[in-house]
Amino acid sequence: MRGPWTHWAASSQLNHFRLPLHDAGTGLMGSPLGRVIRGNQFVFDSFDAYRAGMVTSPNVAVIGSIGAGKSTVVKMMVARGLRRHRSAVILDPKGEYQELATSCDGAVVRLGSSSWWNPFGESESDNLNFLTALISTARGELLSDVERATLEQVWTSGYCSQNARPMERLWRSCRSVDDAMAATVRRFVAGDLAGLIDGPGPALTTTAALLVLDMSQWWLSESLAVAALVGWNMANRRLADATVPGYLVIDEAWALLQNEFATTWLQGAWKLARARGIANVAVVHRLLDTDGAGELGSASRSRAVGLIRDCSTFFLFRHFEGDLGTVRETIGLSALESQYLVALPRGSALVRYGACSSVVQLEPTIEDQPLIDSDGAMR
Repeated sequence: MRGPWTHWAASSQLNHFRLPLHDAGTGLMGSPLGRVIRGNQFVFDSFDAYRAGMVTSPNVAVIGSIGAGKSTVVKMMVARGLRRHRSAVILDPKGEYQELATSCDGAVVRLGSSSWWNPFGESESDNLNFLTALISTARGELLSDVERATLEQVWTSGYCSQNARPMERLWRSCRSVDDAMAATVRRFVAGDLAGLIDGPGPALTTTAALLVLDMSQWWLSESLAVAALVGWNMANRRLADATVPGYLVIDEAWALLQNEFATTWLQGAWKLARARGIANVAVVHRLLDTDGAGELGSASRSRAVGLIRDCSTFFLFRHFEGDLGTVRETIGLSALESQYLVALPRGSALVRYGACSSVVQLEPTIEDQPLIDSDGAMR
C-alpha cells in the first residue's frame, strides 16, 4: 500500500499552510502523543501550552468521523495528564472509558444506578441557575418569569438544598403551588430521571484523580442532555481545586450543544476555564452536529458554535468533503488545510494550537494499547 504522505506541496503552499519544511512541533516537554509529519515528536498538554503562551485558553475540541482516532487521542492525553498529577472527569455516554479508569486507578460511576449526585452548594444563586437550566432542559421549554419566581420561592422556603433528598423536598413543596413544575420535578424523584440528583442513602463522594461518569443508560434517550448537564455540574464541582489542573472531557458533546437551555448555562462555566484550571475537551463527530441547536443565525446556534470557537486547540481528524464548509466557517481553515483534512489517514490529525498547525500521526505506546482498543469486538 502506498504511504499516506509521499509529496506535500510547493514551498509557497507550505508557507500558506503554516507548515515549515521541518516542523519542530510544540517544543513542550513530556511524553509524546505521536510524531509530526516531516518533523519531531509531538507533545501536547493544554496547561503547558497555555503557560507557554501558545494558546489563549486551555479548551480543546476533538472533531472527526467515526473511527478516525478521536477517543484514542483523548485517552492518551488524559493518561499522560494523570501521570503528571492532573485530574480528570469524563462524561461517558457510551461506556467507552471504563478500561482507562481501571488502568489509571480511577473510579467509574453509573449515574442513576450506582450513586446519585447532590449538585447544590451554599450559593443559592448558583443553585437556582442550575435548577432553571435543568428543569428547562427536562421540559424542553424555558421557564416563564412567573415560574422562575415560583421556583425561587419554593426552593428557598423549603431549605431544599440542605435536605438529604433535595428534589423530593422540592417536589412535595411544588405540588401545592405549580402542578406543571411538580410533574417535571417528580421525574427526578420517581420517574425516568430518578437517581440522578436525588436518591436514598448518602450522595456520591470520591477522591479518585480520574472519575468516569457512565451515562450509557441514557444513550440515545431524550433525557441524555439532562444527564449530561448533571454530569457537567458534577465535573466542575469535582475539579474545583484550581491548584490541581484538570481535564473535563465531554464525549458526544452534541448532547449538550444541541440543547439551547444547556448551552446558555454552559457559556459561563466554559469561559471560566482559565480561572478554574479546567481544560474542557469537547468531542464531536462533525461540526454540523451543532446545527441541531437551532436555525442558522439563531441565538441558540450561535451559543453552540461559540463554545467550539472558544477552544484554542483543535484536533481535526478526517472529514468528509461536504462538511468542510462548516469547518472553514467555524475554525477558519485555509483551502489547503481543508484539502489535507479530507485525505487524513486513520490515526492522523491536523492539530491547530493557537496560531500554529501540525499534521500529527498518533503513536500509542505499549502501555496505551489496552486503553485505546475500542473496536476489539470487530476483529
